[in-house]
Amino acid sequence: MAQNDPRVLIIEDHDVLRAMLFTILRHQPLGVDTAESAAEAMAKVMGCDYALILIDMNLANEEAETFIKEFQAARPESTTFIIAVRDPGKEVFIDPEIVIAVLNKPLEIDTLAEVVRECAIAVPPPEDPLTCPPAESDTTYDGESTLTN
Repeated sequence: MAQNDPRVLIIEDHDVLRAMLFTILRHQPLGVDTAESAAEAMAKVMGCDYALILIDMNLANEEAETFIKEFQAARPESTTFIIAVRDPGKEVFIDPEIVIAVLNKPLEIDTLAEVVRECAIAVPPPEDPLTCPPAESDTTYDGESTLTN
């Protein structure tokens, strides 16, 4: 990944799904990071500008809603594009002022990769970007499992 490539954050608490999304998206011209909880995600967004956040709205204990509110409060200037992933059989609150798009499970893999890539590339970078650490997609994969962060 080049230093100026868009960065994507996947927030997913299901280990296998998080690893699958990471594996799919790391093959795109993007930097990809993951978080298994809202707290871990918040720590990452405070130290890095993400073009796009892909968040599972069915995180335990309404963590997704909490993260979105806290992110908006902490980074109101952010140009981050947020895509919510939800189970259409479960009711969740999605604030249309903050979340730009919604994808329903089960996810169509080819469509997901294309949507994330094109949206992330279209997001303008911040005027004064934070200095991000290396992306997980640049440092994690070594032929081994990516189930642990």
